[in-house]
Amino acid sequence: MEDQTGHYLMKELYGLVRSDPAIFEFLQEGSLDGIWYWDLEDPAVEWLSPRFWQVLGYDPEDKKHLASEWQDLINPDDLQVALKNFNDHCADPKHPYDQIVRYTHKNGSTVWVRCRGIAIRDSSGKPIRMLGAHNDITDLKNAEMELKKQAEKLRLLNEELESLATRDGLTNLYNRRAFDAHLPWSISNARRLKEELSLMLIDLDQLKLINDIHGHAQGDRALILTAQALQGAVRENDFLARVGGDEFVVVLPRTDQTQGLVVGERVRSKIQDLQGNPYAITISVGLTTMSPNEQDDFLILAVQAMQQADQALLLAKAHGRNRVYHYKQSVPAVT
Repeated sequence: MEDQTGHYLMKELYGLVRSDPAIFEFLQEGSLDGIWYWDLEDPAVEWLSPRFWQVLGYDPEDKKHLASEWQDLINPDDLQVALKNFNDHCADPKHPYDQIVRYTHKNGSTVWVRCRGIAIRDSSGKPIRMLGAHNDITDLKNAEMELKKQAEKLRLLNEELESLATRDGLTNLYNRRAFDAHLPWSISNARRLKEELSLMLIDLDQLKLINDIHGHAQGDRALILTAQALQGAVRENDFLARVGGDEFVVVLPRTDQTQGLVVGERVRSKIQDLQGNPYAITISVGLTTMSPNEQDDFLILAVQAMQQADQALLLAKAHGRNRVYHYKQSVPAVT
């Protein structure tokens, strides 16, 4: 393979650049958005090609070849980054002077520029000049930011769709779909942590009677008030959902039978104490508690838990409503 560093065309091009200023102008105009050459021995002086000022909306004739000219237009935070890279590059040639910075266009808009450079050093290695190039990447950055905006809109839309799929439209609680996914996970997690887990099934008493006497709008209001009260009564780590017309469910992690009954009674009392309604709002509560082990199938346990909580709920209703029953209270003691 031919050595590319010694290719005759490359050597010929280098010769043309040295001998013909038009070639140099073509290269900088065609591939760059400005070059600059900085006198590091007199840092106030810096030559910037006309193209750079045109990119920023200025007439090159109105600009002096001073470093302060561009430093007055660059974003202050980006200037600090550029100066740090400059100092690091001067101290170590292997450290690249290469960063993307923001300039303020004459019209007030932001111009994004990739700024690269290389220090020209004397025989002792001391930097005495700096040669650099600018590339206007504003269109690219604007497209990138637009893509980010669109991605954020898509993320928010996905969140909204997810919420619609997992939230009850009337109460904004989690719905049956979300609960059906959460309960097996909770049981699996309790099995892994070797902890007890309780399940509370709640039924709004006499909702049909409220609908018949006061109208469905008042029935919906009763459901909303119940949901709000439940949210204020359950604990932070409990999972609350509306799973049917007048049915709510609460998953109670790290909760044994005694603790579950305490939470159930607090919930029942909270609903009973609701004020300002033309009708009484009460609930019946059915509870069950499980201690999953490694041999248990958490999907089967989820079905069994719902069945047991439902049996306890039926017992609470059979004994007059507005009360709390645990599943183990509904079966005879073993003799």
